[in-house]
Amino acid sequence: MPSSLTYPGVYIEELSSGVRTINGVATSIAAFVGFTAKGTPDLAQHITSFADFERRHGGLHRDSPVSYAVRQFFSNGGTEAYVVRVASGHAPARWQLADGSGTVLEVAAASPGAWANALRLEVTHTGTRNPDADFNLIVSQLVASGSGSQLVPLETHRNLNLNPQSADYVASVINHASQLVRVSETGGLVYANQGIAVSQAIAFPFTVSDNVIAGTVDGDTAFSLTLPATPGDMSGLVSALNTAINDAGLASRLLAEESGLDGDTSGTGSLRLASLATGASSTVVAANGAFGGLAATIGFGLANGGREFTGAAEHRPDEVADVVPSTPGADGSKGGATELIGSPSTKRGIYALRDVDLFNLLCIPETRDLPEAQADPVIQAAVALCEEERAFYIVDAVAGRNLTDIAAWANAVTQSRNAAVYFPAIVAADPLDAFRQRAMAPSGAIAGVCARTDATRGVWKAPAGTDATLNGTAGLSAPMNDIENGTLNPSGINALRSFPVYGRVIWGARTLRGADAQADEYKYIPVRRLVLFLEESLYRGSQWVVFEPNDEPLWAQIRLNLGAFMQTLFRQGAFQGASPREAYFVKCDAETTTQNDIDRGVVNILVGFAPLKPAEFVVIKIQQMAGQLEV
Repeated sequence: MPSSLTYPGVYIEELSSGVRTINGVATSIAAFVGFTAKGTPDLAQHITSFADFERRHGGLHRDSPVSYAVRQFFSNGGTEAYVVRVASGHAPARWQLADGSGTVLEVAAASPGAWANALRLEVTHTGTRNPDADFNLIVSQLVASGSGSQLVPLETHRNLNLNPQSADYVASVINHASQLVRVSETGGLVYANQGIAVSQAIAFPFTVSDNVIAGTVDGDTAFSLTLPATPGDMSGLVSALNTAINDAGLASRLLAEESGLDGDTSGTGSLRLASLATGASSTVVAANGAFGGLAATIGFGLANGGREFTGAAEHRPDEVADVVPSTPGADGSKGGATELIGSPSTKRGIYALRDVDLFNLLCIPETRDLPEAQADPVIQAAVALCEEERAFYIVDAVAGRNLTDIAAWANAVTQSRNAAVYFPAIVAADPLDAFRQRAMAPSGAIAGVCARTDATRGVWKAPAGTDATLNGTAGLSAPMNDIENGTLNPSGINALRSFPVYGRVIWGARTLRGADAQADEYKYIPVRRLVLFLEESLYRGSQWVVFEPNDEPLWAQIRLNLGAFMQTLFRQGAFQGASPREAYFVKCDAETTTQNDIDRGVVNILVGFAPLKPAEFVVIKIQQMAGQLEV
């Protein structure tokens, strides 16, 4: 009802229909974990094509099974994936930029690897807004040109400075805008004082001659501070400086402070000048004995060289060109099980995928090349992650297994509903080896077939059969016949077969709970993946229910919205049954949610469905007719 009815007439009010659309989530976003030629380690990066993979991760690499798997994924119909680079011994390229007195800025490549060793840095001062303090940083790449080479500018960052309080602070600008380099604000990489500058009260530079410090305050009041004759007498230095300040009439604006000097005659500690005019202490160091005695270490600014932000005297890198990395970057090498598994707390290795909003298919091709003692823990950790994230793991069998023992190994490693094993490995031409054939892990190609099948038929269709052809494969490492296939299928191992006309195809659709002896309700891959799809879609589409009044109006809305979603899937052919009543149900009422549940803030929703199961065995009966008999 309108908030107020004040005049006679007709009032119009719009009412909500109560319909909240539930959208089905994606079903074929693949995740690949393993070594790549380049890229940021332990970071899940989103790609939509193999060209993306080449730009971000360097393309094919002999020691990178992941690179071949990603290529096969997109060749077989995949459209979206995440790649987590796992490497050991990697390091980024680093540069040092100086201002004549020492290093003031250290720059590192945006990601580890030798790819950045061809980058060059240039610093210019001309054309800046503040010619006395600002600088430009240009990032170029050295590329071959004919018989020589030339620099190609890639990025130009203008009007930078080293003042942390400025909007043009170099670390803030570079780290947000650059795709190639980073400036670190920790570990001493940025030589910058984050205290309050004192240039408004103290004019620079000071002069030091024969233990006499001379300078001006506020640009006009001159003063002269005489240091004690004994350099190591820190207490005497404090007394002498304060006497000189008072004699100059500057006590209201300057004050000498000591830090760690009381009773210390060893020459350690520091002496600072504080500007009372700004109402805060300064980090200006008048002397620091840690460098070997006062007489040799008189200076103003930060303790490590005498620099502070002081207006026109603010330091910045000198103009330089064609600066090569002082420390070259390293690609690192392929790691083992420890690197692949990583750490849940730091989100390294496979656990980097916890930062991904959604992935459906997990591939770790490197398990094929690992010893079984290392491969088994990786597979078990990956299975646990997939069960946590509602994803499906395509397991690559270790290279040493064959037809006689692959089933025993697979069932001993894991018996998860969220995983499946395919055998044998595929054989494909290797562009890096003059297109000679090479045995490769099949998970990338299988993930691509899953994506292709999902797009054309739906997640409820088994990614197997004569339509599930493996593109880009030249053969199989261990071709098998029907009898051999018959020894694997009852144990839940999916065969890859080669047939005339059809070529190489996937010829199995069982999970690792698909052995006949287990009689599991999720023995088939399409049934399990459909359930994962329903769980994720309903989970995301029911968030609006939280904190709603828990009574019949809410239950009716839940039945309406979830029922509409299930009806859409039924019409698409996701369930068996001739009518919705036979295909699915959504129950949410006083029977599922009792008063005790309501008092505890719980609403129970029961969703049931009749899954489609693949026609795994086709039996054709042929009978010879005895002849025509008259009735």
